Amino acid sequence: MLYVASLRRYSILMVLAGLLVSVLAPASPAQVPVEEFEGDPIELPTYEEPSISRPLTRDSSILSLLGGQRLLTEADGAIAVQDYANAEQKLQEARRVFNQLSNFYQQLSSTFSGIDNRISDDQRRTALETAQLRDQATYDLALVHIAQSQPDLAVPLLIQIVRSQNPTTNLGRESYQRLFEIGFVEAPLQAISDVDPANGFGGSSDMLLSQAGGDRLLARAGDAISAQDYTRALEQLQEARQVFNQLSNFYQELAGSFSGIDGNLSETLRRSALRTAESRDEATYQLALVHRAQDQSELAVPLLIQIVRSQNPTSPLGRKAYQQLFELGFVQTPYPRYQTN
Repeated sequence: MLYVASLRRYSILMVLAGLLVSVLAPASPAQVPVEEFEGDPIELPTYEEPSISRPLTRDSSILSLLGGQRLLTEADGAIAVQDYANAEQKLQEARRVFNQLSNFYQQLSSTFSGIDNRISDDQRRTALETAQLRDQATYDLALVHIAQSQPDLAVPLLIQIVRSQNPTTNLGRESYQRLFEIGFVEAPLQAISDVDPANGFGGSSDMLLSQAGGDRLLARAGDAISAQDYTRALEQLQEARQVFNQLSNFYQELAGSFSGIDGNLSETLRRSALRTAESRDEATYQLALVHRAQDQSELAVPLLIQIVRSQNPTSPLGRKAYQQLFELGFVQTPYPRYQTN
C-alpha cells in the first residue's frame, strides 16, 4: 500500500512538472498569413527640410551688396532733385557698408588662402568689387560737398580715392581732376579724357583748406597780435597750423601716389608738401611767441622743439626756434656756438 501511495504521488508530481514546463516555455511565433493588396501601394508622408533663409542677399539688408547699391540708387534720386542733405546721408551710409564688406571679404580671402584657393579667389574678387563701390560712393559724396559749396570736405575724400584707386584708373583720374578744378592742386593731370567738367557741380576759390586759406588765417593772427588780442591770435594761429599740417600731409600722400607714374607731377606735389610744411612751422613759431608773450613759456617749449626737429637747426627758422629755447632758459648752450652781436 505504501508503494502504491508513493507511486501515485510520483505520478502527480510528474504531471505538475509537465504543466509548469508548458507554462514557462516561450511561445512559438504566430504564423501571420501574408495578405496581397490590390491597387497602388500606400505612400508614407515625407518631410522636406525647410529651405535655408539667406537674409543678407536681400536689398533690405544693411550689410549686403544689394543693400549698398540700393543706397546708391536712393542717393542718385536725391541728387537729381538737389536734395543734397538726403543724398549725403545715403552716400555716407553706403560708404560705410561697402567699406565693411570689403574688409570682411578680404579677411575671409586671407583665411582661406592655401586651404581652398577657389574660395579665397572668390572672396578676393568680391572684396575688390565692394572696394570699387565704396570709392564710387566716396566720389559721389565729394561731389555733393562741392555742390554745397563745401570743397574743404571734398578734398580728403578725393585724395582717399586717388590713393585707393591709383591715378591711372578712370575714377582716380576723375578724382584728381576735381582736386585741380577746385584749386587744391596747381598742376593738371595730362591725358584726362574721361572727365566732363560741365556736370552741374561747381568749384569754390574760397577754400579754407588751401595755401591761401591758411595765409588768411596768419594775416588775421598778425592783426590780432598788433592789437594785443592774444586770445584771438591763438585761435587763428592754431587753426592755421592745423590747415597747413593737413595740406602738407595731403600733398605728400598725392606725391606718393604719382611716384613712378608721373615723375614731374609727383615732384610738383612734393614741393607743395614742403611749402605747406614750412607755413605750418611758421604758424607754430608765431604761436610759441604768443605763448611767451602771455608768460606761458611751458606751452612754448614743445612747439619750438617741433620746429627744430622739422626744419633742422641749420635752417633760418630752425635757428630762430632754438634761440628762443636758449632765451627761455630751456637749453644752456647757444647755437651757433660763436654768435656775433
